[in-house]
Amino acid sequence: MYEMCAGVERHGGALVWHVMAKNTAVTLCGTRLDRQVDGVNAQRAGHCSTCMALFGKLMTAPPVVSAPAATDH
Repeated sequence: MYEMCAGVERHGGALVWHVMAKNTAVTLCGTRLDRQVDGVNAQRAGHCSTCMALFGKLMTAPPVVSAPAATDH
């Protein structure tokens, strides 16, 4: 599962929406979100282009198929 979290842009410091996996503090682009962001400012924020590109690749990648578990005969 992934969620959108507002934080500063990696380069430039503008407020953007990042994508991150649940239960982690690092976004897909590698930014660590340490501080709370004002909700009013977040409403007007753009999206992190790196996070969005990586998320798009994750969503269009073929599913990973695990090898069947070995069984004793």
